[in-house]
Amino acid sequence: MSIAVRYATLPDSERLARLVTMLGYAVSPTQMHTRLEEILADDDYVTLVACDHNEVVGFIGTRVGPLYESDGLYGQIMALAIANDRQRRGTGRALIEAAESELASRGARVVLVTSGHQRADAHAFYERNGYTFTGRRYTKAIGSPPD
Repeated sequence: MSIAVRYATLPDSERLARLVTMLGYAVSPTQMHTRLEEILADDDYVTLVACDHNEVVGFIGTRVGPLYESDGLYGQIMALAIANDRQRRGTGRALIEAAESELASRGARVVLVTSGHQRADAHAFYERNGYTFTGRRYTKAIGSPPD
């Protein structure tokens, strides 16, 4: 398997929709197209895709922002998904390495990632790639869902 990592484009929306749905967040290709259009227009975000012979087999979404607790910027992994039949073949590692390099080039000093409590495999993956468990994530829905 030969993996190439590149920046995502709008035509990747359909495959990204399948990958996000695989994570448990059902999204249609049309919804993903709209979301990706907004994300690609925001300079704080970068989305990379992993391709095997032009087939998108994974993606990582990142953003940068200023830190409150110190000077400088942080990078955040917002989403990471690898097709089920392509896991444990180095695709995730290739995406993490590309994302870390891209975030560092944009001035990030640290990378943060959140992962659902139920995703033990993901936790082990991040730890194998040098990430340290440092806390918990809490969420609370506010406002109305978009139409």
